Amino acid sequence: MSCADGAPELAFTGERVVPGKTPPFLVLEHLVRYRFAAPFSDGLRVLDVGCGTGYGADMLANTASLTIGVDSDPEAIRYARRAYRRKNLGYALADCRDLPFRDRSFELAVFFEVMEHIHEQDRCLDELRRVLSPDGILILSTPNALRSTKVIEEENPFHHKELNEDELRELLRRHFNHVQLFYQFELCAVSIQSPTPETIGPVEVVEDFSAPSAAKYFIAVCGARPAMVSRHRSLGVGGIEHQIAIIQDLRQAQKEIIALLHQREENEREYARNLAAHRKEIEALLRQREENEREYARNLAAHAEVIRQLEERSTRLEGQCAVQRTELDWLYRWIPVNKLARKFLFGRSLRRRLMSIFRFP
Repeated sequence: MSCADGAPELAFTGERVVPGKTPPFLVLEHLVRYRFAAPFSDGLRVLDVGCGTGYGADMLANTASLTIGVDSDPEAIRYARRAYRRKNLGYALADCRDLPFRDRSFELAVFFEVMEHIHEQDRCLDELRRVLSPDGILILSTPNALRSTKVIEEENPFHHKELNEDELRELLRRHFNHVQLFYQFELCAVSIQSPTPETIGPVEVVEDFSAPSAAKYFIAVCGARPAMVSRHRSLGVGGIEHQIAIIQDLRQAQKEIIALLHQREENEREYARNLAAHRKEIEALLRQREENEREYARNLAAHAEVIRQLEERSTRLEGQCAVQRTELDWLYRWIPVNKLARKFLFGRSLRRRLMSIFRFP
């Protein structure tokens, strides 16, 4: 790889290889696919759809006459243009559903770990078929929807539609006359070799416990006619550094778990403190409520006593008013008699008669 300095920083999300940040065992999964595709690219015009940071397009450019990497992420394309530079290597920002190339522009297209990210899978395959020459070859990879590793993996939030083997064959045969399907496994291996191997010889597989249904990924080679594909196994073997990386990841995960447990304990203590404080506040509010209720009861009793006294006074006043009303009634009834009596007793003629009768001097 002709990696240049000054490439922009990229975050590792788990969905693309970022040099120096992606764990080696994940990098190996991707590198073995490009190594599988490299023999097909000799002297051809190659399109790498979903090239990411460009490391794979750079590998294919070793033997291709022209390699173009395409990705829909502007940050990845900027990184690739800075990090991997060759005269026969270029990059373009584009969507696989609408490729900015003329018909029959390429003789080989690689489409690794992209199809599961999109809904319009038929449309993407139509576009790839369009930009390929009549004898062009498409090599793609996609996760097995029924892979056994799903029991230890979480659902990938970036994936829209994963396919099983039958679904993948049916999809690809709608666009290509010939489809050859291969399986990519994750294996645990032990290697015995000389300390300084000069040539790469055949690898003897002592035992293979992997069944096709347990494949983690499918690799498909598609074209108008059958492609010549080696039937030998392709092994991407990681050395002790991969084991170290895995152990480091596990240790880091353990540290993160311990930190989370400590944080959880601290959160529980803080919760307990807050709960105790709130309990005191609630108890104080309850005591205040009880005191308010007692005060209310006292005020209610006082008001009831006042009301009772007012009612008694009102009753007495009503009695007095009744007596006065009776007296007034009698008074109003006797007023005419009183007037007559006064007139009779104190009239002038009556006084004269009385004086003459009793002969007052």
